[in-house]
Amino acid sequence: MKFYEITYLITSELTAEEAVSFHEKIKKLIEENKGKVGGEQTPTKRTLAYPVKKKTEGFLASIDFEADGEVAKKISESVRKEEEVLRHLVISKETSKKRDEEPKRRRRTLKPEKAKLKEIDDKLDEII
Repeated sequence: MKFYEITYLITSELTAEEAVSFHEKIKKLIEENKGKVGGEQTPTKRTLAYPVKKKTEGFLASIDFEADGEVAKKISESVRKEEEVLRHLVISKETSKKRDEEPKRRRRTLKPEKAKLKEIDDKLDEII
């Protein structure tokens, strides 16, 4: 079994209570297909950066779950068929234990070369 995250955007035409009940429906779908629900972000109303299906607002929510690959595909297909869903995305996640074990990468910074005094003197002599 792998870890997945489903993030979805539903229309703002629903009320907040209807958005929460839709969220519960998705969780129930995961559990019915022998998946285990982990963390979740309840639906919150957001103004979109650009229109999606001619909508400028929507409820954004996500659910972390553990399931087999076929179950994740089935859940994705079920969510895609829902009329309220504007967009959705199911991604495979690494376990948090693996993320903690990975060494943190340092960003390389380029250091400027130090100019030599001789070169500076020569440039100054050319200018003057």
